Amino acid sequence: MALKLGVNSINKLYIGSTAIYKAYLGAGILFSGEFSPASIFAGGTEGAWYDPSDLSTLFQDSAGTTPVTASGQPVGKMLDKSGNGNHATQATSSRRPTYTEGGGLSWLAFDGVDDAMVTAAVDFTDTDNVSVFVGVRKPTDGSTGPIIINADKGSDNGSFTLYAPHNTTSRKWAWSLGGSSQNFYAVDTLAAPNTAVMTGLFDGAGSDLAARINPRLNGVTQTSFSISVGGGTAANFQNAALRIGSQSATVDYFNGNLYGLIIPGKLASADEIAATEAYMAAKSGVTL
Repeated sequence: MALKLGVNSINKLYIGSTAIYKAYLGAGILFSGEFSPASIFAGGTEGAWYDPSDLSTLFQDSAGTTPVTASGQPVGKMLDKSGNGNHATQATSSRRPTYTEGGGLSWLAFDGVDDAMVTAAVDFTDTDNVSVFVGVRKPTDGSTGPIIINADKGSDNGSFTLYAPHNTTSRKWAWSLGGSSQNFYAVDTLAAPNTAVMTGLFDGAGSDLAARINPRLNGVTQTSFSISVGGGTAANFQNAALRIGSQSATVDYFNGNLYGLIIPGKLASADEIAATEAYMAAKSGVTL
């Protein structure tokens, strides 16, 4: 159903039994509801939800005493909206991403040099299932650091990584099993600049590597991949910090825009996947 008022409209979409509303004023999105990602964390599901468009969750300092109020300000703390208290911080002022607004959208801009944020340890040790939803823009093909990583995919058993889509080493979803990386590289590269909604459904019970990672780009499951397979075995995930925008504290930094990040410690249902991807697409300006 759409109610149009000149260039304005209100659209209602049902995904399963879940209703999603989008209200537009010109080209700008006023809101996207009634679906809320908070529902994915019902029942105490571990994880985190970061929403750069919600200024009430952003602070210029890592202590959370100085709110972000305008575009161009640094972000030293970003609150977790999942209810789990897994807030992300950056103590070093020169390494903080920048809150930015434009075209009716809001995001954190990471410089690809040293910008990154980190949480305290997030305990995923009771599950071998994690879902990751990201809205991201890659302005250039340089700097290939991960958007999100929970441990070293090359050496730590039970880690997951999601990189932004780009042209130099292709789109990449990775999971480490038994301390050996399990990587998907898209055969077809996606040259920058590009904006995308990326999903990784990491499933320890998957029958093969494709089933274990189930990579999705802009609402479509990716099936054509060059695969790098290590010799590891399935394992639950770790009790480890989430790093946003860097491989570690000193190397491999992400260059681009982060519109949102949602990480529940479970496999999202088909309805939850569709609703969350639609929600993230509205935050990112992506048409699915």
